[in-house]
Amino acid sequence: MTILFVTHYAGFYGANKSLLTLMVLLRERHGVEPIVLLHNRGAMCAMLEEQGIEYVVSPYYWWVNYNHGLFQWALNKRKQWINWHRAKRIGGQLKARNIDLVYSNSICVNMGFLVAKCLGLPHVWQFRESLTQFSLSLSKCLSKRFFADKTNRRYLLISDYMMSFYRPYLPHERMVRVYNGLDLPQGVARREENRINQRLQVACVGVICEQKNQMELLRAQCALHKRGIDIDTWLVGTCNDKAYLNSIQDYANDNGLAGMTHFVGHVDKVFEVLQKMNLGVVTAHDEAFGRVTIEYMLMKMPVIVSHSGASPELVKSGQTGLIYELGDVEALADGIQSYCSSPNLLVSQGEAAFSDATERFSAGNNAEHIYNQIVEVLSSK
Repeated sequence: MTILFVTHYAGFYGANKSLLTLMVLLRERHGVEPIVLLHNRGAMCAMLEEQGIEYVVSPYYWWVNYNHGLFQWALNKRKQWINWHRAKRIGGQLKARNIDLVYSNSICVNMGFLVAKCLGLPHVWQFRESLTQFSLSLSKCLSKRFFADKTNRRYLLISDYMMSFYRPYLPHERMVRVYNGLDLPQGVARREENRINQRLQVACVGVICEQKNQMELLRAQCALHKRGIDIDTWLVGTCNDKAYLNSIQDYANDNGLAGMTHFVGHVDKVFEVLQKMNLGVVTAHDEAFGRVTIEYMLMKMPVIVSHSGASPELVKSGQTGLIYELGDVEALADGIQSYCSSPNLLVSQGEAAFSDATERFSAGNNAEHIYNQIVEVLSSK
């Protein structure tokens, strides 16, 4: 079985990490031969070469765009016209490869659908993003009729939240919830028991932006500071909003938190940073899944998450972490304080988090669920 996998970017972050793991497992377990289509070159290409996975680079546009009036609408339509003609060319290049199915790894691009349409192949579409997460919307020229096209044989949504979000748009009988899956990299494990050394070390991993809402964690840190409780916060991730980053840094400086707030930036081997952390926090809104939540759990850390998006599906409050109402800074501060007051919870809930993550969100389970959907699609052609 040969599958064309289509990705929406060439970096090596969450979505492409999950895609690479999926392809490797499908090849090892079921003999699937993957080919990857990318619209430009990047770090993902090196990872594919390392794994011996064939890839094709051919430019194409996203189909979710900012809609800023008539000019943007016209520009989006022009992009889709270009995409359709490029899809015909890409399909012609790949026709001799005897591809059985096309699999798109993101809602952000429709090139997988277009290529599948050109080749007369079934298309499986994994949705990893809620459009509101990135302030994006479908181009105005698109409609439910597009999603009803029989080329799109299956829609894989990575959480119940995503199932609910896209239910108004998609044919319900083709929607399947398949949780994202991940495992610790080979050779990685928490080296020491989760204990506080001087101050509680709190990790917040993710792109520095308003959607990830890191400011809420700093406000909770400030509330704790006023209570006489100091913690160290570690903000790990790149920044795509300098104004937002500046506001966070100014807030830390103005409230006596500068020495306890650490801006780490992007880290390739995030688990090396998490080795030193006690607690994971996710303050984001509208998370489609929350890969970092599972990374915390796999490192035997309890996780505090906001009651937004898919986060409440991942954490069992009082067992593997806590859930607080988004925007309730005092509740977040109270949750963090509970681990300072009862540090034994770091160990007991951290162990429970690890067990739950390995049972519910393993990469192996994810690969098997997706493979079963692919087989079902191909058997009903």
